[in-house]
Amino acid sequence: MLRRPDRVPRFGRARRRERHPTSAARRLMVLRWVIVGVWAALLTARIIVVATTPDADLTYFGIAEVVAITLGVVVIGVAVVRAQSIRRRREDEALALAIRRIDPTVWLVPAAPTPELRTSIETIRPEVSLGHRVTWAFGATEASLWELEDRRATRLLVIRWSRMVHVGLEDVQGDGRSWAIAMHYVRPDDTTAVATFFVRAAPGSRRMLGRGPRLERLVADLARERIVA
Repeated sequence: MLRRPDRVPRFGRARRRERHPTSAARRLMVLRWVIVGVWAALLTARIIVVATTPDADLTYFGIAEVVAITLGVVVIGVAVVRAQSIRRRREDEALALAIRRIDPTVWLVPAAPTPELRTSIETIRPEVSLGHRVTWAFGATEASLWELEDRRATRLLVIRWSRMVHVGLEDVQGDGRSWAIAMHYVRPDDTTAVATFFVRAAPGSRRMLGRGPRLERLVADLARERIVA
């Protein structure tokens, strides 16, 4: 059973309705140059006033300069945070593009590995150390775990739906993100295993979905896929 195209936007196309990162970066750059211009104008005005009227009260200039400097520092901080967010999103989009080149029908879910999943992957592939961001690809016949390694998409784990036993929510004790999706499955050697992961709110995001309608709907969709497959 192939996923309908309208199932993909939840973590894919829905993000495209947001403002384009390039236009936002351009606006931020314009704002930075405006602030620099204000700084230069205030400095020039101070020099002129001091040169022409040495006894003038410069209190207002001082207040204006403090406000301009504070605003500039805030803008720089926002620019740094936004640049990091854009970089993370581009990495997620690059990984998604690589996965869909292999199978365009998959349903992609941005995720963060739990300690349990890290241990499981290290057992299977000792040379791999999971990063903070991974992507699950749910297709017609299997679920697969992917990570962007340098510029290469790497598939780390494959679970066929026919080997899936149960999909549900699990409370991860001692972790601030708490709720994770747990997929109980049977390995090729007939031993049981579980893969748990947190769901990131969107590509590039560090925020995790807490328990609520969105996460519960995702679990229901995965359980339904397991039953139908």
